[in-house]
Amino acid sequence: VGMALGGADMRGLFVPWLELARTAVWQGHLPFWHATQFAGYPFLSNPQVALFYPPTWLAILLPVRVGLSWHVLFHVLVAGLGMWLFVRQQTGSRVGAWLSALTFAFSGFVAARIFAGHVGLLATFAWLPWLLWAFAWSVARRSGWTAVLAGIPFALAILAGHTTSLLYVGLVWAAWALYLGIGNWRLETGDSASSNLQSPVSGLIVGRQFLLAFLVGLLLSAVQLLPLLQFAAMSSRSGTADFAFASGYSFPPAHLVTLLVPEFFGEPTRAGYWSVPNFEELTYYAGVLTTLAVVLAVRRPSRRAVFYLALMALGLLLAFGSYGFLYRVFYNLLPPFRLARAPGRAAVVYLFAASALLGEVVGSRRVWERAALDGLMRWVLASTAVLGLAVFAATGAVFIVVHPTDTSGRLWHQLGGWATAVILLLIGGAMLWRYLALPETAVRPRRNLGLALAVLVLVDLWLFGYKFVRLESTAVDPLWPDSVAVIGLPEERVLPWGVSIFEQNGAWQVGLNSVFGYNALEIGANQAFTGSIPDPRSTAYDILSARYVVAQVPLDEYTSGERPLTLIANQGAAWVYERARLLPLARLVSEVEVIGDEAAAIARIHQPDFDPA
Repeated sequence: VGMALGGADMRGLFVPWLELARTAVWQGHLPFWHATQFAGYPFLSNPQVALFYPPTWLAILLPVRVGLSWHVLFHVLVAGLGMWLFVRQQTGSRVGAWLSALTFAFSGFVAARIFAGHVGLLATFAWLPWLLWAFAWSVARRSGWTAVLAGIPFALAILAGHTTSLLYVGLVWAAWALYLGIGNWRLETGDSASSNLQSPVSGLIVGRQFLLAFLVGLLLSAVQLLPLLQFAAMSSRSGTADFAFASGYSFPPAHLVTLLVPEFFGEPTRAGYWSVPNFEELTYYAGVLTTLAVVLAVRRPSRRAVFYLALMALGLLLAFGSYGFLYRVFYNLLPPFRLARAPGRAAVVYLFAASALLGEVVGSRRVWERAALDGLMRWVLASTAVLGLAVFAATGAVFIVVHPTDTSGRLWHQLGGWATAVILLLIGGAMLWRYLALPETAVRPRRNLGLALAVLVLVDLWLFGYKFVRLESTAVDPLWPDSVAVIGLPEERVLPWGVSIFEQNGAWQVGLNSVFGYNALEIGANQAFTGSIPDPRSTAYDILSARYVVAQVPLDEYTSGERPLTLIANQGAAWVYERARLLPLARLVSEVEVIGDEAAAIARIHQPDFDPA
């Protein structure tokens, strides 16, 4: 009871948003404006509310926490099924398609995003394989109506609401179109009965289908896209779009080790986490089989494998953000990247390509010469064993030098991670070797080995991901009902002070009007105004009619000086203060100053001779 699948953003963002939307819809209207957050906010302009995205209606028709939980599970299924269809289309292999689908759907990326409650981000990326699958099908058919259908996954990715993720979805789609348009491409399904899928296509056809699908996607999503474009120009992102902001949460090159040992720097649920923030922004584990797939693809590359390898490199180079060079190039040349953040999310491009590459290697119809395959796999397995022992010794030596007085728990954690990776690599390598060595005519052995490889993928990914997939309470933080017990539901606004962003939206869940809130997009002018003087006694809060200050700790430093706060009560988790001065929500003014510059106008408000009344 009161639980939902997800983490902090599920509780702090999506539950409050969709409770508001659900109430409005059941009352017969759309919630265009939200009066109780940020002193007023264009609610439906926020793309992550995603009210026009069909799966969101699970949370409108069902209780919100139930609908959101099913929403998450639905998109895990969508991601896996889309990857299965895409790899099956490209390789004709069921085994390869299953391995790719399981890798993509149960990856560390998906587990970490469920843990963080990143509902919109997960939903947006789930449509990526569908988009590529539909586009390849459209190009093969060469007709306008198929391009129209191919635009539907693009529209769904837009409506899903996470615009930063949409940049990378679009980037992969554009790269795929470029790949299909270069040279005489053939859809390599191996289906000789479908001659129209085997004939070469020109770059002109690919370009036409891409343009049609792109326009259809924009038109179908215009109900959300147009308000977003207008709002984005006024949002806090447009005002703070410097490179330092845009490159926040970059993927440190040292974290490349987590692509093989996902918990090398710990994890936040049990062992603790000891690297740069945030864990969920830096987690893209795709399993050990993808590492083996890279080795095999490099040794015997197909044209499509080269594309996937290039895409993996592109994703990682972009993910490095401020640690590398490529993200700055994109930031300077492509305006949408100026409004984005968290370059580490570009690593999902790596994850997608690695998942697809595994299916390509396993499902490829290119026949290995037995001697070449045996030689390569003996070298891979022997190198894994030798390097594994070397890494054990090196990890211990480095740990002793860097942490001479630290406890041994972290060391054993890292050694355990390496041991798990080496064991899985050896087992997976042996199984993959045997699978690729079998002739096509050995149907039953190949099917059994394919099933064993699928089980290995699930075990590998679930050993990492199981701890992040859990139900969490959606209850409002006690601060808010305790505050209501003290002050009731006044018309004036409350000013949360020192309250975690994840708890800010609880104010309007209990019926309070708040100066602040938690949202990825906020009106830029409002943010500049409310944050101009970091003091609850500020004139800015007089103008916004903030009567009460609520906090989870005493605010003794603000109970003296000019216009001090007055403690009303400490009720449970809430410390409630009354401010010394405020203006009514609606008022007449007798004098006006016109100051054209926003910063100068805000500075004028805080000057001693300015009378806000």
